[in-house]
Amino acid sequence: METQQTLQVAIDLFRQGLHYQALDQITQLHAVDPDAGKAWELKGLIEDSLSWHNTSIHSLETATTLMPLSASGQYVLAKNYLETGKTALAQSVFTILLQRDDIPDRLLPALSSYLGRHSEMKHLALQACRKAVRRDPDQADSWLGMAHFMNQLGYPQRQVASVLRKAVSLDPENRHYRLALSNLLEHMGQFDEAYRVVKQISRSELQQIRCSSCLERLMAIFQDANDQIRYDICRNKLLQLQSPTQSERGPFVRNRLPKPPRQIRH
Repeated sequence: METQQTLQVAIDLFRQGLHYQALDQITQLHAVDPDAGKAWELKGLIEDSLSWHNTSIHSLETATTLMPLSASGQYVLAKNYLETGKTALAQSVFTILLQRDDIPDRLLPALSSYLGRHSEMKHLALQACRKAVRRDPDQADSWLGMAHFMNQLGYPQRQVASVLRKAVSLDPENRHYRLALSNLLEHMGQFDEAYRVVKQISRSELQQIRCSSCLERLMAIFQDANDQIRYDICRNKLLQLQSPTQSERGPFVRNRLPKPPRQIRH
């Protein structure tokens, strides 16, 4: 019972951000029970929070000889393998982790985000998004993540567009989803559908966009559809964003606006 109490004290200290005090408790615990696997795992998690990557790996590897790691412990071990250049080991552990049924829902977005920052792990990032979709098919962010990594991995654009349409259908008020879908549709040459998608973005939402390239793409779509009102909203917003440097750039700002409209389809 004393061991469990000491472990709980260490956990509480860790949750409060008192890392060194938590480690002191674990040292006391291991003096009594050096084979306490949960304490070794907690030690590895605390050391990871302190960015002690190699020390964390040692503690978590020790824990694995005494008990199965939790999903969080396995995630941290794989992450530290990757941080220390052990790419093959990291990929192996991440692959095993993604096969587990007990991954907490909250861990999946962090997992996909982290894996997505490493080119050799993007296929696993996609797996994490797919797992999140299977867990909760009504979570639009997971569909957006799927589309993002599918696009980066070279999936056919029609498949990516289908996933983005699902994200839009789940959260139709989210302008970011509509911008992503319209951008892809424009690249595919499906200008009419691209316009129908962004036409649903309210005028007030258009005025909140602060991405110059997004505004330029929208202007091209609205020009093509002969939607002068929305074109002017985006053009005025773009000029507003550029205005701090207008005095320095002069006419160059205007040269950045889209080319004359393409022939309007009837």
